[in-house]
Amino acid sequence: MKVTEKLKSTILKASTVPVLAFCAFTPSFGQGIYALKQVNTPYDEQQPVLSSREELFLSVAFHPDNTGGSRDYGDVWYSKKDDFNQWQEAKPVASLSTTGYDLFIGFPDDNTALVYHDGKKKPHGIHLYRRTGETDWKYEYQLDFGSFKNNGKTFSARLHPSGEILIMSMNTYGTFGNEDIYVSFKQSEGKWSVPKNIGADVNSYEQEMTPFLSDDKQVLYFSSNGHGTGEGRDIYYSQRIDDSWERWTAPKMLKDDINSRGVELSYFIDPNSPYTAFVTTTQNSEGYGDILMRRKEEIVLEEIAPAANERFLAASFPVSENSPASEANTAEVNLGTSIASSAPKEAAIAEEESNATSMPAKEQAQVAEEVPAEPVEPQKVKEGLAEKSVISPVDEKEAIAETPLLNSKIKVSALDKNTNAEIPFKVTFKNANGDKVGVEEGLKGAHELPLRERAIKVTISSENYLPETILVNDLREKELVMLTPADKGTSLVLQEVLFMKGTADLADQNSLTYIDQLVDFMKENPSKKIRLEGHTDNVGNAALNKQLSMERASAIRDYMVDHGIQFERIMLRGMGGSEPIADNGSTEGREKNRRVEMVILD
Repeated sequence: MKVTEKLKSTILKASTVPVLAFCAFTPSFGQGIYALKQVNTPYDEQQPVLSSREELFLSVAFHPDNTGGSRDYGDVWYSKKDDFNQWQEAKPVASLSTTGYDLFIGFPDDNTALVYHDGKKKPHGIHLYRRTGETDWKYEYQLDFGSFKNNGKTFSARLHPSGEILIMSMNTYGTFGNEDIYVSFKQSEGKWSVPKNIGADVNSYEQEMTPFLSDDKQVLYFSSNGHGTGEGRDIYYSQRIDDSWERWTAPKMLKDDINSRGVELSYFIDPNSPYTAFVTTTQNSEGYGDILMRRKEEIVLEEIAPAANERFLAASFPVSENSPASEANTAEVNLGTSIASSAPKEAAIAEEESNATSMPAKEQAQVAEEVPAEPVEPQKVKEGLAEKSVISPVDEKEAIAETPLLNSKIKVSALDKNTNAEIPFKVTFKNANGDKVGVEEGLKGAHELPLRERAIKVTISSENYLPETILVNDLREKELVMLTPADKGTSLVLQEVLFMKGTADLADQNSLTYIDQLVDFMKENPSKKIRLEGHTDNVGNAALNKQLSMERASAIRDYMVDHGIQFERIMLRGMGGSEPIADNGSTEGREKNRRVEMVILD
């Protein structure tokens, strides 16, 4: 290659965003390290992926043979072994490439592939292709994540060998600093969960990139400049502690013979040879990534002690196994009514917007940005007692004991809370678990309605009004139901949404059923936008409380998105214990302060 061409390529490479750092380094390969000389070029090799057929796919940036020429951020290239078991010269794969940044992610099976495109020629996102020849692929469709947006120009991801888990790095909603690592789970053919940030144990204010998850799903390898080395990006690993995908051991660096004075861009273990690893590094290049093969580093995993299986009341005190409370089923903990407050919050909204730019990046992400999360399966009911979002105003056992008899009736009419005018409404009958057992629609004025079997409460709803859930026995004493207009600034405490203690896991089927009611509200009011605000009491670490409150609001948002509500219609705030509505000095006050509120924005 001509010296001028090489110099031009080097200058171009150094000026672009996807290449984050580089250094020149004289080659000094240790024993057992092998450079893929026929694959590596004077340009930038990234993200090697191996098929079960021992084919090598990778992304090459700034190569003049790319679809977009020497200014192309990355095309998919291909190499295979010859008869002497040596990798041959790589060739571009035009059928998987565009004029933008294209990244090969993995194989759902031998004949399909996932490829990321940055939005040029193909829509921004991850796409599935089907193999029609050795290097020929046919486009099929784009994967549906409910919501997927990369706010930066760098992106990396790998498909786990199971085909069910995608680990990816990007700058998106809820990112702590620059690029963070997210996880997404396959829901059905072509449909995946909203990407979920794996948390602050791994993600830092800096960059976490090129994640690789081990076959057993327990160890995550990644490249980062955010864990204290001060020498550019190195390869780290962290061990998963539990099933939440948010708790990990403190990241540790791989040994110095892997982490060089160059920049280590990625690390993954050969799926066809578990003793071999592929390392992408700049240690022997002019700032470009080169691919090396070497022996995998054997790491020593930590012993993870099982979490204590303790049971707690909402007040956070241990419960005796013989106490009546410990016998309560989680799906029957909270049968209280919704509480609506019509006090406008325009001032709070304005303050939020004015303060957003002055916050540190990580705090701003926790308070004002969205954090994707793994969706909750509706049929999955957590074990143990739930933590209440607010205190229930009725006694559960008394309510169940007074369940109305079949064939009894109730009278009901709905009025506008501000004007007392009659409004059209719908009545939804629900059992003790929150399941619908009947619906009456198209009502206006006073109506006498027959109760449905096992109905213990009813939800009164109307377009452009906040829904109200009332116990049947209470409704008999007040025929008139006052509904609050869903005007800007109006808030609703999501009283029936419960979480497991100290987590963002929705506790029971009743919580999910209640969120279904919010989904219905959003579908019946397609122009409305809302903000979900998470709140805690003031007990414990303030920063952790803020993070927990944000994660709880995010869990509700993710469920709503997974059930058809557009991601952009739901904003989040994590307030921690900064806005109490009751005295934190009492048990009841702390329970009231642990809540999630829905605020109408538009």
